Amino acid sequence: MADNASPQPPSAAATSPNMASSAPKQSALEQFRKQYKYVQPNGKKPSPLRTPMQQPSNFHLFVKAGLPFLLFSVGASYVLKSAVEGKNLERDKSKGLISKSERQARLDAEKDNMMEKLNKKLKTEQFDNTKRIERPEEILERRKKEREDRNKWYKRTWRWITWQQ
Repeated sequence: MADNASPQPPSAAATSPNMASSAPKQSALEQFRKQYKYVQPNGKKPSPLRTPMQQPSNFHLFVKAGLPFLLFSVGASYVLKSAVEGKNLERDKSKGLISKSERQARLDAEKDNMMEKLNKKLKTEQFDNTKRIERPEEILERRKKEREDRNKWYKRTWRWITWQQ
C-alpha cells in the first residue's frame, strides 16, 4: 500500500508509525497542496526571454475591432433599407398604387391646368367682385317662384292638351 501512495517527504518517511499517531494528522487537502506546490497549471515554465505583451493602442484596437463592427452595422442598415424599400415598391405595383412623388406631380399638373382655365375665363369675362351671393332662403324662394310660374293654370292646360308632360 505504501508503494501506491504518493511520495511522502523524507521527514515523514523516517518517523515510525507510533510517532505518526502522536503528531497531528494532516488533512488530505493539505497533503495535496504540498505535493503539487511547485507544479504550474499549464505545465510550462515561464521563459526568461519572453517579454510580457504590450497593450494595443486605442487606434489599433479600433481598427481591429471597432471598424469591422461599424462597417457591419452600416452595411446591414443599408441592405435592410433597400430590401424593405424594394418590397414596398413591389407591393404597391401589384396593388396598382402610385408613389407619393408621382401623385404629387399629377396633382400639380392638374392644378396648373385648372389655374390656366380660370385665368382664361377671367381675362375673357369681366369679373365683378362686388356681386352678392344668394342666401339659401333666397334660393328656395326663387325656386318656389319658378315652380309656380311653370304650373300656372293656362300653361298646365296647354301641356295637357298637347300631351307634354
